[in-house]
Amino acid sequence: MKLEQHILCLAARTYRTPEAERELLALLHGPLDWERLWAQGHLHEVLPLLATTIRGLGGQVAAPPAWQARAQRRLYATLIRNSTLADVLLEVLGALRAAGVAAMPVKGLVLAETLYGGLGLRSLGDLDVLVRPADLPAARAVLHARGFTQEHDPGYDNLNHPFHDPPYYRPASGGSVCLELHWGLWATRFFGLGAEALWQRAATAQIHGAMLTILSPEDTLLHLAIHRSRSALRLRFVCDIAALLHLHGATLDWAYVLAQARAAGARTALFVALSLAHDLLGAPLPPLLLPRLHVGAFKRRLLEQTCGATALFRPAAAADLTQQPSLLLRVLEQDGAGHIAWNVGATLVRKAKKQLYTLRRQPAMRKLLG
Repeated sequence: MKLEQHILCLAARTYRTPEAERELLALLHGPLDWERLWAQGHLHEVLPLLATTIRGLGGQVAAPPAWQARAQRRLYATLIRNSTLADVLLEVLGALRAAGVAAMPVKGLVLAETLYGGLGLRSLGDLDVLVRPADLPAARAVLHARGFTQEHDPGYDNLNHPFHDPPYYRPASGGSVCLELHWGLWATRFFGLGAEALWQRAATAQIHGAMLTILSPEDTLLHLAIHRSRSALRLRFVCDIAALLHLHGATLDWAYVLAQARAAGARTALFVALSLAHDLLGAPLPPLLLPRLHVGAFKRRLLEQTCGATALFRPAAAADLTQQPSLLLRVLEQDGAGHIAWNVGATLVRKAKKQLYTLRRQPAMRKLLG
């Protein structure tokens, strides 16, 4: 791990021990490429955390004035953008409630408020709202009535997504808002858990001034671990898990978490998520928890190269904007050789179908097919 990456792992935390604080200060006082540090923070989508940490150290760190000014602008832009998203989310949830649709916001804004303590410390992309399958027609009608539209041709992946509609869009201040309407939180062909249990264990929290139904901390942890296994290699996703463990680790129902991970076939995904949060960000874990997830030494070596710290901080090619190895390699984060082999086949079939769909959309092919 390079110096800037080490600093990033120390700075992008919601909690630091006194020892970690001293180590961070010592590294920041040494020779440092501030532009490279910014680039790493940008790549891993943790600039708000990095900027807040550097600002909080005040006169103890001599960050270049231009760097500090850029960091301040980024923090302001993040807060403004996230406030816009929060306003839209509350509007949508209110409209769904008025239509008799139970809805649960997930990820994004919920994590910013409940794990980071406010809207300014976590970069957000879109809004994610979970409803029960039976409520989908009513929820879609609400979104259309509130001015949301969908792309005419959203593409193969969105049209065939296993647990949410093609994205909905609406103009907003400074751009547009993207909302994904979910009926599940993971593809059951990869992780075999239904969504109804999430509703039965749901909690409540104050989000942007409103009391909302959200996932329980245990289900949030499972969701974050599974979502990370199908997402780009970004430190931001590990930061979410570390923040949850710092806040709820002592009170989590670990027996439930382990049982659900076993039932879902997500023990490996949970192992990787917890290991990264502990090793890179100092997140607390119960003693002897990781061995109970039964990930063997050989598989751990493979995982290190495909989704561990080595992969997370590998040198990225110029065109590697997603920092994302082939998702085919990410099937290693599932449990069981037979299940992995089946999903490799299913993934290859899906890729072939996508290529055929794309080919048929080409003007020359459409003309040929009449």
